This record gives sequence, C-alpha cells and structure tokens, in this order.
Amino acid sequence: MNKVFSAITDIAISIENNVFTNYDQFVVADDLHQTNKNVQNYCDNRAKEVFKSVDSVRALITQNEKQTVVLNEDGRYIISFIAIDNIELLDLGFSLGSIFAVYDKEIEGDNLVASCYVTYGPTFQLVYATKEMGVKFYAYDGDKFIDSKSFMLENKGKINSTDGDVATFDEKHKKLIQGLFDEGYRLRLSNSLALDMHQILFKRGGLYSSPKTQKDPNGRLDVVFEAYPIAFIVNLAGGEAIDGIKNILEIKIDGDVAKKTPIYFGSKYEIGKVKTS
Repeated sequence: MNKVFSAITDIAISIENNVFTNYDQFVVADDLHQTNKNVQNYCDNRAKEVFKSVDSVRALITQNEKQTVVLNEDGRYIISFIAIDNIELLDLGFSLGSIFAVYDKEIEGDNLVASCYVTYGPTFQLVYATKEMGVKFYAYDGDKFIDSKSFMLENKGKINSTDGDVATFDEKHKKLIQGLFDEGYRLRLSNSLALDMHQILFKRGGLYSSPKTQKDPNGRLDVVFEAYPIAFIVNLAGGEAIDGIKNILEIKIDGDVAKKTPIYFGSKYEIGKVKTS
C-alpha cells in the first residue's frame, strides 16, 4: 500500500502543478466544455500512467469514463478516481479536489482498504485513511507531502452543509436543516464534496446532507466515486455516513458503477438527528 499512496501523491502534485498553477495551457478560447475536457483527459491519463507503474494496482476506473481500465493483470487493487471534483467550477479559480478509493479485488463498500481526498489551490493538502492507521492529514511543503496529524470527529459539530436545490427538499429535510440552524449551526458549502468533507473534518464535526428529491429520487452522489470513499474516511474518523437509514458502506452496487445515493455524513449527534427525523 505504500506504493499506492506514493502514486496518489505523485498524481496530486501533477494536478496541482499542471492544472491549478498552469491552467491556461488547457484553455480553448470561448469553449469551456473543451477546456474542461482537456483538463479531464490530462488528469485521467496521468493517473493511468502513474498507477500502471504500481504492480499491485490491477485497474483504474474514473468518474469521467466509468469504464474499468486494466493496468496490471496480476494486480489486486482497483482504484476509483475523481480527477477534479465539480470541474465546472475550475475556471472560476475555486479550491477543488480529487477523490481516490482503493478496492481489494472487487468494487463494493466492504472491499475498501484505503481512501483519499486532495484539496488544491490555496490549501494544497491531502487526507488519507486506512483501517490500520486511521485518518491522517498531510501538508505539502513545496516538494512532498509531510505527515502532520491524525483526525477524529467530536460527537457534535457546528457545520450544516446542505447540498441541492432547497425548493426540491421535502418537508422532513427542511425541518431537519432548520432545526440545526436553530441550534446555532453555521452554513458551509463549497459545491465540492472534497472541500465540504475537509471543512467537517477540520472543524471536528457537523453534518453534510445531499437528500433524495423528486428530481433525484435515487440521490445525486455516485456511490463508487463519492459516497464510498467519503464514508470510509468519516467512519474511521469516528463519525457516520448513511443514505438516510443504511450505512453507506453496506450499499451494494452489484456491478452498477453509475449507481447513485442520497448521503448524510458527519458526527454521531447529527446523524442521530437524521435517523430520528
């Protein structure tokens, strides 16, 4: 797993140096779609190149393509990868992130062995989690990532990050989020899952919610690329991640890599509120 972690850091540094600090090289005038496609292709190809050099990595599957690409026939790990979380905001200069998940032989929540997200821009940082070491934070020193500290969520937080169109929320969800605001919770939402997770982790608690709605009855988040890896980190940090009822990592995709889910994650107190709402 050390080589897998090293590969993740190499990819993150490449994205920071070649996308976030040298974005203009990808720009096609008056064509944001092609610009984003150029960025996406660079990131996906870089990930394939780096992970192919790690013998233990069997395959890579990206959110962009949703097709498993075999890199090493004798490898055991399958990596899921979001290159730029919410790439539509890239041209605005926002801080965004990448999300990685490492699955042992088959993509299911109970086969996750490691998860990672990276934040780019002014806060170039990395959070990496395994069952053996827990949740670790790494800061970039200009040359490499330095192990800084471990993270655990407190039982109760103060952040209320609610994603989606308020007009589409049902009364149950509206009551839940208003109740948290009435308790003094603060709204924090970046429209980047990695950054929203980072806020809750660094503030030691709170709630992120992305409910099912009439518009999105199955939820909005990709189970494989978003919900599984974030849930893995949250659980190891002492919190919980559920679809409203069930633990996210207990959801079965049964080969459907495009499967969606609602999600609520954060501290035990806030998840308790969700369960009883």
